[in-house]
Amino acid sequence: MDVTLTLADLLKLVLFLLGIGVLGYLLLILRNVNKVLGQAEAVLEANVNEIDATIKQLPEITENVNKITNEANKMISDMSPDLTGVVRNVNGITTKIDDMANIIDNTGHKVGDTVDVLSETLAETALAFQFNAKSVTSYIEIIKEIIEIVRDSIKKY
Repeated sequence: MDVTLTLADLLKLVLFLLGIGVLGYLLLILRNVNKVLGQAEAVLEANVNEIDATIKQLPEITENVNKITNEANKMISDMSPDLTGVVRNVNGITTKIDDMANIIDNTGHKVGDTVDVLSETLAETALAFQFNAKSVTSYIEIIKEIIEIVRDSIKKY
């Protein structure tokens, strides 16, 4: 028996095989989906009461959320002018602190310069006292000699 196989027949065979593979894969997917649905059904059955209670509370929860949102909006609108004032005050305070820091920095430099000048002056004064102390002793000796001369001259008369 001779069988001739054309290219079209070969492509049909490949397509049929691919179709069978895709169909098998689709069956696996459907089986997994069925498992997931079964597990979801088990979870729903186990938690029916809690789910019902939650669904019944949803309107109340929604109402509370709306009240909280309205209150927050009112508070924000009431506080907006105050917050603007607070921001201005904070900016002013920051500016004043910067100015004070600059003043303190300048004062520190001035105090440092003054301490330098004062220490130089004290050193010069100490040196002057040292030299003047020597000259004061010599002045005292001269005054003693003058007093002795005057005393001697008074004794002679």
